[in-house]
Amino acid sequence: MSNYILKYSRDERVKYISHLDFVRLFHRTIRRTGMNFVFSQGFNPHPVMTVAQPLSVGVTSDCEYMKVGFDGSYRESELADIINGAFPPGYKILAAKKIEGKEIDLTKLDRAVYTVELEYDGYADIDMLLEQNELKVMKKSKSGIKESDIRPYIYSVENISDENGILTLKMCVAIGSVYNLKPQSVIDAMEKYCAGFKAGFMNVHRNSMMYGDVEFL
Repeated sequence: MSNYILKYSRDERVKYISHLDFVRLFHRTIRRTGMNFVFSQGFNPHPVMTVAQPLSVGVTSDCEYMKVGFDGSYRESELADIINGAFPPGYKILAAKKIEGKEIDLTKLDRAVYTVELEYDGYADIDMLLEQNELKVMKKSKSGIKESDIRPYIYSVENISDENGILTLKMCVAIGSVYNLKPQSVIDAMEKYCAGFKAGFMNVHRNSMMYGDVEFL
């Protein structure tokens, strides 16, 4: 039995596949390779597989992580090539790392960097936005939709470009079990606090996930 951390990407072709559908897709992919998962014990055994911070539908990424157990041992580069040979277009293993125990803990991931491109009207005053002591927006939680102050969970927002009515932002926000902030909530705050600003169609790409300032792979 061997455990691996896999870093993988999701592009435009598959960005509307849900998390649960991706899990099923990955199970079928591994069956096509001829490799075998390690299965959990108990009355309902299932493949030992953990995905870190599942992507929202419609978001692309270059930095997704999963922990997977295989019945067998593979070289890291060999494992990536085998899975990529069976993956459908749109997904790609970028790196693989064999691990022992809990040397890499996916639950420690606590922030992510996103690139957001959006159509808009008005003026996005980012400096003014970040000077606010609180930014209250309506946010969905386990207990329903309620007003939440998201300011403590926005680490940075940077205006990358503003051309032909398309605003490009790079933002670093909190992720994880303690608090998970989606870029859409930051845009909601911009619409509320930046007078006259109105967002339109938006593309979101996750660039990296980190524990503090450190990436796992």
